[in-house]
Amino acid sequence: MLITAAAVALALQIATPAKIATIELKGEPVRLAWSADGAQLAIQTGERDKAGMLNNKPRFYLVSSADGKLSDASSFPDWADTYWTWKSNNHTPWSAATSIDLKQEQKTLSATSAPMGGDLAKGGSPDPASGSTAGDVARHSYESQKVNAITLTLMGETVGYFEGMQFIPGYTFGWAPKDLAAVAYVNSGGHLAVMDKDKNKQQVEGTKNVILPAWSTDGSKIAFLEKAGKNKYELYVAGVSR
Repeated sequence: MLITAAAVALALQIATPAKIATIELKGEPVRLAWSADGAQLAIQTGERDKAGMLNNKPRFYLVSSADGKLSDASSFPDWADTYWTWKSNNHTPWSAATSIDLKQEQKTLSATSAPMGGDLAKGGSPDPASGSTAGDVARHSYESQKVNAITLTLMGETVGYFEGMQFIPGYTFGWAPKDLAAVAYVNSGGHLAVMDKDKNKQQVEGTKNVILPAWSTDGSKIAFLEKAGKNKYELYVAGVSR
């Protein structure tokens, strides 16, 4: 099944993503890179330090793009470093004059901005002195917290949003090769989407909670991860044609 260009005026056609494998990783993925021949993907993970930054215990993996076979690696390969430098650049490959805009601001957390918000907002034992409940106190304390929020925008489209999270360039977007003049990114609903230089865009249906979209160097595939459980991630690859 193809998501066709006719419906969205997008010259590219994105095939329905195929699940390559469910993989178990130690730590959280922070980088995903294609080898030049398209045979392998490299993944780097990290564990959070006391400040919540993914700087601790970096680990490295290699994955076969054909069958999802996972193996440990001693480091992030040189080819993966080269790929990631290109993938995470804020300038588009097709024009040095077009780039991702980064907006940083301080925001007040809301009860819906994190999964724990709902639990914090629930009731508790009454506080006779104040007339409120322990749940009210927790909720007001939570909602008064200020967090750093970073929004990434490309040609008017949001291609990344980090609220109270570590900002990782390339985590929410990945460039196509220059001749395709397009970007794969995570849209506001957490789905995989593709946009070209003329601002034509398409959401890839059936995707959710996408991270690390990565376009192969020959332009024929887009890989990405979806969280599937504790330490488990599903690796998907979608074919691309013109």
